[in-house]
Amino acid sequence: MPNVTVRQEEIEVNGNKFTVTHIPTATSGSWYVLHDLFEVWGAVAIDDANGDIVGWRNPPDKLRVEIENAIKKAFEYSS
Repeated sequence: MPNVTVRQEEIEVNGNKFTVTHIPTATSGSWYVLHDLFEVWGAVAIDDANGDIVGWRNPPDKLRVEIENAIKKAFEYSS
């Protein structure tokens, strides 16, 4: 099994703090898991080449765009 290094950043959206864990994949994309200390809230897939959102697992009903933008900013995707 290959060695995989994950990275975590904290984001704040609408006064709520979340931890985001970056999980690289074997393709050109990455998963970003949105969670706090007790619960996983969702995961978003982002294309590493251009920063496009390519999918969600359990997308939020509200603040979806704000969460996407906060993740892109924390992980330094250019807009």
